[in-house]
Amino acid sequence: MIELALIVGILGPVFLLGTTELSMFVFASVELADATQAAASYASQYYFENSNSTLPTQSQVTAAATNDSPELSALLSSGSSFTATVATGCGSGSATSGNTVPTCSSGSLPYVQVTGQAKIAPFVSFLQMQSITMTSQARMNLVK
Repeated sequence: MIELALIVGILGPVFLLGTTELSMFVFASVELADATQAAASYASQYYFENSNSTLPTQSQVTAAATNDSPELSALLSSGSSFTATVATGCGSGSATSGNTVPTCSSGSLPYVQVTGQAKIAPFVSFLQMQSITMTSQARMNLVK
């Protein structure tokens, strides 16, 4: 009983902090994925609202992602921010950076792809770990 009490007393807080840290990073990952998906959805909706002719700027997409996920800003490391990069492409081809509407061949769907990146601060700073960079990507087809 004494040995168990000593082990639980010493290792219990370590396990609790580790579980808390892991859950915070999982939460940050989900928030980042949600923000990136919202940004791609916004870009697609913007495309339709503007007669299928233009896509939003990178700053508009970043603002849409930030507005969708205000909890993400509380998880960022100091001095960093969420950034969203817009790219477009056709079908299953690779994406080209920028917000120009792609001209696709027949049978190939145009898409918008948003890549979100954020530096997440750890809950407990140890071993000189300052932050972890997380990346998420979302793609939406631009179908008429």
